[in-house]
Amino acid sequence: MSTSQSFNQEFKIETWTLYGVGMLAIFTRLASQTRKLGIKRLRTDDWLIITVIPWYTLLVVSINRIIIGGGSNYMTPEDIAALTPQTKADRTSGSKWVLVSEEVMVLCVWTCKICMLLIYRRLTEGLTQGKIINAVLVYVAVGFVACQIALFTTCRPFSGYWAVPAADDQCWSYYNFEIVEGTFNVSADLVVLLVAIPLLMKLRIPIQQKIILVSVFGMGVFVIAAAVLTKVYSLVPDLVSYSYLNWYFREASVSIYVTNLPAIWALFRDIFPAVKYWGYPSRTYSDGTVENRKTWLPQFGTNFSGGPDVEFRDDLEMFGRLGMTNSVEGVDGRSKDQGLALSVSEVSTSDHLAVYKDVPFIIAGKKI
Repeated sequence: MSTSQSFNQEFKIETWTLYGVGMLAIFTRLASQTRKLGIKRLRTDDWLIITVIPWYTLLVVSINRIIIGGGSNYMTPEDIAALTPQTKADRTSGSKWVLVSEEVMVLCVWTCKICMLLIYRRLTEGLTQGKIINAVLVYVAVGFVACQIALFTTCRPFSGYWAVPAADDQCWSYYNFEIVEGTFNVSADLVVLLVAIPLLMKLRIPIQQKIILVSVFGMGVFVIAAAVLTKVYSLVPDLVSYSYLNWYFREASVSIYVTNLPAIWALFRDIFPAVKYWGYPSRTYSDGTVENRKTWLPQFGTNFSGGPDVEFRDDLEMFGRLGMTNSVEGVDGRSKDQGLALSVSEVSTSDHLAVYKDVPFIIAGKKI
């Protein structure tokens, strides 16, 4: 099956634009994390996201080579009848790029899954949902192995993947592989969403902050939709077309966006501090004095009443596990009631402060 020049041009513009945005997201995330933690203290998911760069680059190159280079061994009877030595050589080359694209697609998407699951595991540490996230991590690992087995055993002989015309339907349709990959891919994302979204909805934070947070992680719905459409355009006989490559790259790109957005959001809040105050009320002292949130929130966010600096452990540093209503006693002895859902469970000081349950507490200096 051949493609039109207009389709080729639109495909090239779309994929390289998405690629540029994805690379910007990765490097912005790395800059944000390095600025906050330093290179030596980057987390596992920060290092893993670096490995996505070559897979993502190979993916955009390979799918463009398939489209612009003359196609693959996915052919109609008319295409087979019109074969010439040159078009056969072009399709043989394109078929090899198809194999490359399938492999790097798995590597790209699965790496993003692991990165997101590591973030979710930090957010759910100490909670029942954390056990589910650990189980999903194992499930994702099993799925990766299953995909590799399916890819390397479906077409026999292996060189049949780039034979023109293909001797077996499995060698151009990747049918069995696509079913295995789609099953593990979509099911893992669904489980994570079913665990994460209800948990995020329970956070006791202003609705403005909650909408942003849920929207960031809710983009996983689009990833699932893209994964489903990819399989529709590559498996349903009446709909099979090279359009599946569009959805392939959209899925990979949005996966990268979602994976990096939490860290980018943290950087955005640092650059534009006003974002931190959206929806938060002013602070009221026990004697009735009201203090504007802009004068006390930054101070509390970086220092406990003149105590040691606070280091947030998570990209979503202002969003706690279940939210808290805190009472903090300042150096002037006045009690300060806060309606702010600060992530105390996500902070660590030299005194190893760690509160995991929804309880009121008082901080005076360094003593709890």
